[in-house]
Amino acid sequence: MADLDNIKDIVLTYADQYAQEMALRAPRKTGRLADSYRGVAKMEQGKFIIEVFGEDYGIYLDSGVNGTQQPIQRNSRSLNPPGQFKSKVIGGPLPFGARFSIAQNGLKPQPFLQDAIDVVNTSFVADLEDAGVKDVEQYFDTLSKIEVT
Repeated sequence: MADLDNIKDIVLTYADQYAQEMALRAPRKTGRLADSYRGVAKMEQGKFIIEVFGEDYGIYLDSGVNGTQQPIQRNSRSLNPPGQFKSKVIGGPLPFGARFSIAQNGLKPQPFLQDAIDVVNTSFVADLEDAGVKDVEQYFDTLSKIEVT
């Protein structure tokens, strides 16, 4: 079977590009969220997988969170549906009144994840197809070098 080296290289490269694009588009206050994105490429059960890891709260910023008293409007550009606050007060360093208000009223979505994925997908698909063609050509070149005597 072919080694798929060209495809492996593209998948590894694009794992980083997805993470970089998410970091570029992430809402910023401190930069902690943007700095947290890391792309990983791996193979499981014969399939290439790209995973991007970042601070958990990035998903909630992207999709928003329904408040205990007030639902939010879902944004079609968000990657996931809104989350749900279950407690009357959220944790964290904000003053009590702010934490109480956020839990009641929710957080409006600030979509950025799907946009990042869409931007990278445009070049990833084309580069992946090119890499696949190269891998197939290399595989058949090795077959043509086999001599039968």
